[in-house]
Amino acid sequence: MKLKKVKFQTLGCRVNQYETQAMREKLFKSGFVETKNLDEADLFVLNTCTVTAESDRKSRYLIRKMHRVNPETKIIVTGCYAERNVEEILEIEGVTEVLRQNEKDLIVEKALLHFDIENSEFSQCRGQEEDKMHGRDRYSDLSVSSFEGRARAFVKIQDGCNHACAFCKVVIVRGRARSRRFDEVVEEAETLVRAGFKEVVLAGIQLGAYGDGLGDSESLASLCRRLLEVSGLERLRLSSIEPTDVSDELIQLMAESPKFCPHLHIALQSGDAEVLKNMNRRYGPKFYKELVHKINRKVDFFALTCDVMTGFPGETQEQFQNTIELLNELKPLKIHAFPYSPREGTRAARMEDTIEHSEADRRIKFLQAEGRGWQSEYLDGTINTRLHVLVEEKVDRKETGEVFYRGRTPNYILVEFNAEDVNVGEFAWVEVKENRKDRVFGELVS
Repeated sequence: MKLKKVKFQTLGCRVNQYETQAMREKLFKSGFVETKNLDEADLFVLNTCTVTAESDRKSRYLIRKMHRVNPETKIIVTGCYAERNVEEILEIEGVTEVLRQNEKDLIVEKALLHFDIENSEFSQCRGQEEDKMHGRDRYSDLSVSSFEGRARAFVKIQDGCNHACAFCKVVIVRGRARSRRFDEVVEEAETLVRAGFKEVVLAGIQLGAYGDGLGDSESLASLCRRLLEVSGLERLRLSSIEPTDVSDELIQLMAESPKFCPHLHIALQSGDAEVLKNMNRRYGPKFYKELVHKINRKVDFFALTCDVMTGFPGETQEQFQNTIELLNELKPLKIHAFPYSPREGTRAARMEDTIEHSEADRRIKFLQAEGRGWQSEYLDGTINTRLHVLVEEKVDRKETGEVFYRGRTPNYILVEFNAEDVNVGEFAWVEVKENRKDRVFGELVS
C-alpha cells in the first residue's frame, strides 16, 4: 500500500509545538510519512492559536491556501482556535475534520477514518473508546521521543489555566489547570536526553500550576529538582511563568544549580496598577518589580524576558508611561510587545473606552523601540566575555556566501559565531566581539 504523506503547520506557543510533535509521532507510527511540499500532501494538519484576532485570521488563510494549492488533500484543524470555532472552521472549503483541544491524541483514529484505511500497517492505533474522545478535564495522551530539527526538546507538563484574565481566551479554550503525572514527565525527559538532547524546556499553559491534582508533595519546584538529577541533562529551562508562580524555592533552586538556566519569561502585560486590576491580573507593579530584583540578587547572570500589552481598554497615556518606567528600571533582555485584541467571550471584549487603533499602534512602536534599546544595553555587558552556547543551527547565506553558527546561552542570549566545523546540538565557548542589537557575534574559543 502506498504510504500517505502528511504536512504539519503550527501556530502559537511551545505547548502547541510540543503537541504537533506528539501528533507527528503518532501518525508516523501508523505508517504516515512527512512531506514539506503542499502539493503532494495527502493530509494537512494545522495546529492553531487564538491568542489574537490576527492568529485566527492566519489560521483561516492557511486553510484556504492549502486547499487552493492542493484541493485533494484532507485537512484536519485542531488547536485553540478550533476549540470554540468548530462550525466556523467547518464552513471553510476543504476542511475535513476539526479536533477539539482534548482530542489531539485521537489524530490517528480520525485520519484513518477519512482515508478508510484497514491495512494493519496503518490501523495499529485504532480502538480508543468513544467516551475518551471528550471531556474538558481530560489530559490528552500525548508524548514525544524527539524533536526533529531542534537542538533543545520541549516537555509539556501541564495544560489549562486557573486564572481568568479579562483579555485572555486560554481558560475558555483549554480549561482549568491539570497536571501530567510526575513519573511520565521524568521518563519523557530521560528518553529525550538519551536521544541526544542536552537541554529540556518545560512547557505548559500555566506552568506554575504544575502539581494541581497530584497531591501536596508535587510542585513545579519539586519536579525541577528531580529533573536536574537526570543523568546527561545539561540544561533545564522554563518556557514561561506567571509572576505569582515564581516561588522562593524555585528561585533558590535556580541559584544553586548550574544546570537550571538563569532565565525566566515572566508575563508583565502592564506596569500600571489600575490597568493590571482591570485586566484581572493577580499582582501589581510593585510586586513584579520586587520579584525581579529578588531574582537578580540571588541568581547570577539572570535574564528577564516578558510579555507586554498596549492599548488595553481605558489605558491612558500616563498609565502607558508607567509601563515604560517600570521596564526601564528592570531592563529586560527582550520584550514581546503586542497590541490588545478583543477576544469573544472575554470580559475585556465588553469593556468600553477602547483605544483608537492609531494610538495603540503608536504605543506599540514606541515600546518596541524602547525594547530594542534595553536589549542592546543588556548585550553590551557581554562584550569581551566568553559565553557557553548550545549550537542550534548552521546558517548558510548563499546570497552573501556567509556561513556561521547560531545558538543560545543559558540566559537566552542569541549568539552567532564563525567556526570551521561545529556539531549542531553540542556546546561551544564563544568570545563576544560585537553587539548586533538583538544578538551578539563572536569567535569560537578552542
